[in-house]
Amino acid sequence: MKFLLKISIITMVLLATVAGQAFAAEYADTLRVGICYGSGAVDSLDFESSSDIYAGILNGREFIPVKLIDASLVTAKPDLVDSAAAYHVIYSSHETPEDAHLAVASLNESGIECFIGYKNSSFCAMGGNYKSMNDAQWAAENLAAAGTPVASSASAVRLVDALGKTQFLVDDTAKGLAVYSSDFEDPDTLLKISGPAKGTYRGGFECRALTAGKLTIVNVVPVESYLYSVVCREMSPSWNVEALKAQAVCARNFALGRINYHKQYGFDVCRTVCCQAYSTDADQSQNVHTAVDTTKGELLFYEDQLVQAVYSSSMGAYTESVENVWGSKFPYLVSVENPYEDTENIYNGKWTKTLTADRATEIMHSKGYNIGDVIEIKVIENTPAGGVLKLLVRGTGGEKVFERESCRSIFSEATYSQRYTVTKGGQTIKPVLYIASGTSKTSPVTLGSVSVLTGSKAVTSVNDACTVSDGKAKKTYKTTQTNGDANTYTFSGEGWGHGVGMSQYGAKGMAEAGFNYEEILTHYYTGTHIKKAY
Repeated sequence: MKFLLKISIITMVLLATVAGQAFAAEYADTLRVGICYGSGAVDSLDFESSSDIYAGILNGREFIPVKLIDASLVTAKPDLVDSAAAYHVIYSSHETPEDAHLAVASLNESGIECFIGYKNSSFCAMGGNYKSMNDAQWAAENLAAAGTPVASSASAVRLVDALGKTQFLVDDTAKGLAVYSSDFEDPDTLLKISGPAKGTYRGGFECRALTAGKLTIVNVVPVESYLYSVVCREMSPSWNVEALKAQAVCARNFALGRINYHKQYGFDVCRTVCCQAYSTDADQSQNVHTAVDTTKGELLFYEDQLVQAVYSSSMGAYTESVENVWGSKFPYLVSVENPYEDTENIYNGKWTKTLTADRATEIMHSKGYNIGDVIEIKVIENTPAGGVLKLLVRGTGGEKVFERESCRSIFSEATYSQRYTVTKGGQTIKPVLYIASGTSKTSPVTLGSVSVLTGSKAVTSVNDACTVSDGKAKKTYKTTQTNGDANTYTFSGEGWGHGVGMSQYGAKGMAEAGFNYEEILTHYYTGTHIKKAY
């Protein structure tokens, strides 16, 4: 299967972060996208271009080219390789890379092999990759030019060519080593990388040693170029272009609302569904380009506030109000009808999953809820839209009530959305009747616990079925038996994702029914409007 609609998992941290962002704000034209970071940081990374490669540094979001490397393949790696400290000699420091280049050229002519570096906020003429300070000290004192021996810090990253020769080194806690294709000013320039996220990307990359011996890799890419790769991952490129346009606006809103969201790693958004699905440009189509290009700079606003345009794959008959998922209230994230979603016939539109009591117990314990062995899982309150608002899990040693989004996440392997019912296998379910006697008000009773007077004036117990009438209509109530083992719980639901905002399959259905992207967006985000912001 070429693509899979992804669940965009949003937290209230995001909603709170940019709730007050005003329409008049300046919006970034470049995004920093996390590619390899945290536990996924890499030992090294290869970069390949169809042309030469530029190495440099990033000043915020602006690329400062330092050295044009006459090679189509280079490798970035931490300078502290294999825990053996790297030592160098600084022969001179300069304010501009041009002056550093002249110094490097002069030193090379004198017989000292040098390269350009960036250390202590200066461009440097540097030499050597020495294994000890003694070796660096000797070189600084005995070669054709005098220099100062220095040890690399844990932040140092170097770029080497195919022969392992150092081409550029950055040792600065505030800046990382940047790699771009030589024609980096062209937004359609492509750069290929190796590693777990291998593929071809637009823009350039920043490499920083934030973890000992590992590199954090960030793709620095124009916003609109980023959207090409997001839209074709979040929706099928074959869908109606009006649905793709709606997705493009949502994705643009989402990305610009997450500037510096992952600042601990030095980027805005990640490439996973924690933010938005993003990878290479391999599956792009003309439809995707049309959707992004024709909506360029368009954002969705509620009054003068940037809308948190959250979305998920499918939602069933109704979307969910944000307060019933993440707790806070937003006037444009309220429950609306979702009539154009073909829930019955889409991937995971309707689903049924089963958990054994043992597996449910295992999950509860793994998440820190030590309530003993699970003996009951029960929905105790629903939202007006039909989602689960409160879920009771009872065990032999206690019980726990989950609310809002945790009703979906606690048993996430069995619950694809917050819209579901739970039944226990092998269970006898007796319906509740409402009966009025001559001496009391109408009260609920369970079938099997009520006796009635028959036409022959005999008193009989009603156990398995009964038919009641109000004089106009009749209704039959029956005792039912659920299938399966008594130690299993069956979750039956509809929709895929958190259920707030736009249903992607609902947008598809609306587009096919003739609605345009603005009508789609204003349907799912109540009281909003589109404005061209840049």
